[in-house]
Amino acid sequence: MFRDSSAYADKRTLVFGVTYHGSTAEPQSGLDNVYGKHISAGKLRVQLTWLARHFRVMTIAEILRRCREGNLPARTAFVAFHDGYAGNYHVAFPLLKELGIPADMLVPTAMVGTSCRFWVDVLDAALKHTDRRECSVRFEEEGLILPLETPEQRLEAAVLLRKHLKWQPEPVLEARLAQVLAQLGWDDPAGIPRLGEHETCLDWNQVREMAQAGIAIGSHTHRHVICAQQDAATVYLEMDTSRHVIQAETGQPCRVLCYPNGSYPRSGCDATDVIARGVGYECVLYMMEGHNLVHPRTFRLTGTAFGEQDTLDHVKYSLSAWRFKVRQMRGRKLWKWNRDTVDEPILPFDQIPRITTLGTKKIC
Repeated sequence: MFRDSSAYADKRTLVFGVTYHGSTAEPQSGLDNVYGKHISAGKLRVQLTWLARHFRVMTIAEILRRCREGNLPARTAFVAFHDGYAGNYHVAFPLLKELGIPADMLVPTAMVGTSCRFWVDVLDAALKHTDRRECSVRFEEEGLILPLETPEQRLEAAVLLRKHLKWQPEPVLEARLAQVLAQLGWDDPAGIPRLGEHETCLDWNQVREMAQAGIAIGSHTHRHVICAQQDAATVYLEMDTSRHVIQAETGQPCRVLCYPNGSYPRSGCDATDVIARGVGYECVLYMMEGHNLVHPRTFRLTGTAFGEQDTLDHVKYSLSAWRFKVRQMRGRKLWKWNRDTVDEPILPFDQIPRITTLGTKKIC
């Protein structure tokens, strides 16, 4: 599946990847911002300003194009926002324009312009607004009784429930989430109040405005599914639908796919990368360590995810060439997709069922 790219050894360039989930005008904490995935405007400004001063920031497609042409400069980086939160339009987009930073905006197309919510946001809101003092749930053979007396206990419950639910197959996740919501007193998920405006998704007018301003719009699949858990037909449909919707709505090519959850091989894997190549993507993005050795045949990139909990010093350390060298000296291999490239598709795409509709995974 992978070709030896040793012929390109003299053309590899170290590229740094930076990713964000959402952005907010003011800092959010607790259940409003579990894991700090929404970065506040003040911290985002500081980090983007530092990036602009110390790196040549380009879109992912521009990096790959210049690498193929042999004129990719040193200290190049890319910035990507994913999940399609509207805060990335209201907060991040003005900062990007002000600082003159090109970026990639990666959206789950089924959620753009809708009132749909990510299941993790629904779970966090249910825990925040419930009047229950404890939650008793049973997953397979394991029973859990989670105290909910204090905000700290509710935050701990959110983290623990995420670990139980996140990597479950889609039908199992939906059933267990419904069980948890019922235990919290929410028989109708539509009645759960939102966490705030930062939970809102982008609409297509906002996406088109960003595209016209030079932001590269890429895919985060259609329904934000974990591709490595799906069958080949579903993966193909998710990728193909998202790509065509973006191109139809923006009038611009969709070149990059970012895997939801972003880990290898649990979110994306060799097989899903082959499908992505066959669909027509020029690059797939994972969210792991943000060091990439890019060569003319690179298909996989990875970026470090930063959020509200990350200081500028942490960003500097994570992206330092010194850290990259230390990893090399310690014998930690870089991602194999920095050395190899996905071969031409070997799956019989003409035999994959052409499903015309997709069910909804999100709670609307």
